[in-house]
Amino acid sequence: MTENISFENALKELENITIELEKGDISLDKSIELFERGIKLSKICSEKLNNAKQKIISLDEAESEENT
Repeated sequence: MTENISFENALKELENITIELEKGDISLDKSIELFERGIKLSKICSEKLNNAKQKIISLDEAESEENT
């Protein structure tokens, strides 16, 4: 994913999409469009979380090496 959106904004948009889809009062085409956007946002959030996790692991390892 190369879309430049913060984790927080992606999560908020994903929450809004979920609310819209749960209402059930939108067309099938719009539902599919929102679902596709939700999938993309979900992948963005997952990538950002994985990157953060890797950074924390690296920082923790660096700290551990400094203390030994």
